[in-house]
Amino acid sequence: MNLEDLSNRLALERESDRLQELDGSFYEAAALYVRQLEGARQEAADYKELAMIDDEIKNARILIEGVFDRRMSKIIQYASIFAAGTRITVEGMTEAEKNVFDSLVGTLEKGRNEILMPALEVAFGRNAAKNLLGGATSKEQPIESSLSLNKDVGQEVMMVKVLRDVPLFVGVDGRQYQLSGEDVVVLPKANALVLCNKNIAVPLQNQQG
Repeated sequence: MNLEDLSNRLALERESDRLQELDGSFYEAAALYVRQLEGARQEAADYKELAMIDDEIKNARILIEGVFDRRMSKIIQYASIFAAGTRITVEGMTEAEKNVFDSLVGTLEKGRNEILMPALEVAFGRNAAKNLLGGATSKEQPIESSLSLNKDVGQEVMMVKVLRDVPLFVGVDGRQYQLSGEDVVVLPKANALVLCNKNIAVPLQNQQG
């Protein structure tokens, strides 16, 4: 590893909003490179060589930190999206970075449960719901039954078909939802529109409100 390698790696990360594939041993190799420079510094023949090595060490550390910071900013953004309920596939992480991602998601989800849910007056311990009234999804009961149950709900609702899995989230009605791909469900219209706008679900013709 050398300064050119580090500079090229940082340039790749800056050129894309997506994580770039990174060898799992990158940070270990970078640490070894710096240690080798530190060793060479101890054996420098004169002040000029010492100054050159000091500059290389300084630049190496700046580049390594730049790669780390750039990648972490992406991982933090991915974790925030994931914890908010949009399931995304994150590729390119090293094993250590995956551990950071998982920890961030867990912390953010815990924060939502402890801060957001009380603010929405959601009772803790409520079972997750897959449709507006907390009943089964269309995979477990006919759509018509779900619609008839929802006629007494005093708010606008919308029937949608879910295109991919959606982790647990809290609807505007204060209920919890956890959806699976191919589910046909009735949701609060505000939440349904968000899913449709993100191409996570598609609206069906039969709608309430």
